[in-house]
Amino acid sequence: MRSTLAWLVTFCLAGCSCSDGGGSSAAPSGGQPGTGATSSSGGSSGSGGTGGAAAEAGTDAAADADSGPGFDCQHAPVVEDCKAGWCRIPAGCFVMGSPKDEWGRGANTENQVKVTLTHPFLVQQKETSQADWVALGLKNPSGPPPKPTSMGDCLEPACPVGNVTWFEAAGFANLLSQKGGLKPCYVLEGCTGQIGEGMTCTSIGTTAPTYYQCEGYRLPGEAEWEYAARAGTAGAFYTGPITVFPGDVLACNTDAALGNAAWYCANSGALTHPGGQKTKNAWGLHDVLGNAYEWTNDVMKGLGYGKGPLEDPWGKVEIKDSIEGIVLRGGGTITPATRCRVAAHFELSRPSRGPGGGFRLVRSLLTTPDASTPDASPPDASTD
Repeated sequence: MRSTLAWLVTFCLAGCSCSDGGGSSAAPSGGQPGTGATSSSGGSSGSGGTGGAAAEAGTDAAADADSGPGFDCQHAPVVEDCKAGWCRIPAGCFVMGSPKDEWGRGANTENQVKVTLTHPFLVQQKETSQADWVALGLKNPSGPPPKPTSMGDCLEPACPVGNVTWFEAAGFANLLSQKGGLKPCYVLEGCTGQIGEGMTCTSIGTTAPTYYQCEGYRLPGEAEWEYAARAGTAGAFYTGPITVFPGDVLACNTDAALGNAAWYCANSGALTHPGGQKTKNAWGLHDVLGNAYEWTNDVMKGLGYGKGPLEDPWGKVEIKDSIEGIVLRGGGTITPATRCRVAAHFELSRPSRGPGGGFRLVRSLLTTPDASTPDASPPDASTD
């Protein structure tokens, strides 16, 4: 039986950490180890969550992620470079994970580690929309909530596409690659059903040794996702530190910094919203926190990321177990603030789908200079 995203969040809100079976309730102590960033203590709210905070961070934000002991990492300058719905992210290093005193962190799965990504890449500025989806001739799988307390998809062209399996997201990426004259990234075999109608497959792989080396569009690796979402920042959100509410870390509390960046449990009405209405990060990306959950390529690492430093980590796409957990990032519309942190992650099996479950695509930029600019991005899938 397929599990759904609604089931996932209901399960988590009942008191189980989606990432590791037990979130941390430790209050921040002021400084975040290895980052140089400051955060609130007790129950105070951060002061950096104004609408322009992320966009104004720019190169200064890059200093946050490389200034602590144990992380010899010079973050790339953070400059918005977006065109036609795609943003260029430079190669570079960052500190992945969260400090031990970040409120609501996964106790076992978010250890901080230095990660270097050796290829620049393009990433969709917004989550893949329903307009993008149907422009490739696919049936729109998005839908209303199955019951009033569940997540639902808004049904406008600019809303994120929802209710897609991992296999369908990969299939969409292949179709977009073919449309742009690029070699598809994924090998999908033994597939049943149609894309947009719950397609699943029995065998998967990539056309290159690792997904980082694929020419075509694909889902991001978990490290790529966090690097792009942080945009040089080191705190819980790219708009500021998390507000600490002593007690249940999974309670739905209003967070001023997060509210500027995300549609989440306190402001969404349990529905996704058209992309681009909240404050973008310093790379220019919208809705990386909240709104739709976003599939990645990677299997959940239940005991953390291991010992660093890491370079282009993981990189393989294969099925080792039909029910293995695949990482989703960003949180969703009924997710509490602690689960919308940049370092937070969830897991579902690849056949799982539900309203509010979507994705955004990336593409490695393997040659320079022509392929390393947004001008080299494939054609926009949407008809807008």
